[in-house]
Amino acid sequence: MADDQFSLFSTDDAIAVSPSTDYEAIAPGTYDSLESLAVHCHACQRCGLAAGRTHVVVSRGNATAPILIIGEGPGQQEDEQGLPFVGKSGQLLDKILASVRLDTERDVYICNIVKCRPPDNRVPTADEMAACQGYLLEQIRLVDPKIILLTGATAVKGILGLKEGITKIRG
Repeated sequence: MADDQFSLFSTDDAIAVSPSTDYEAIAPGTYDSLESLAVHCHACQRCGLAAGRTHVVVSRGNATAPILIIGEGPGQQEDEQGLPFVGKSGQLLDKILASVRLDTERDVYICNIVKCRPPDNRVPTADEMAACQGYLLEQIRLVDPKIILLTGATAVKGILGLKEGITKIRG
């Protein structure tokens, strides 16, 4: 086999096969584990957010949890620590979950619409959300939760594609 070819049957080339530098879609079933998805996320250059990140923020919690929580994107503390929901909103989320006897390490898997911090904590653009969408859909497929909780308007727009604000959607 030539040096510039990859084997269709080898798992060694699996990460290289998936696009990481453009908006080519990430096909369902691309990843066989959350670990392989995380490795690819750390190498991702699909949008401009990669240039300003300190860490890629993939997830935290139990990968087999019945509840999947999806947020907007990393803030400054999340970018510094490489984990979602560790800042003020994460502390509030942990308290809310604890109040209903849910533990973030046992009962939930937490991730975001985008894996890199937007500058100045701005809302991610549609293109930035689209660049991460394949990763997110793969996370949903691999975790296979019973419940998905979308936290905020950006998460609702990113997953459901709705243009309405959260108040209109919720009622």
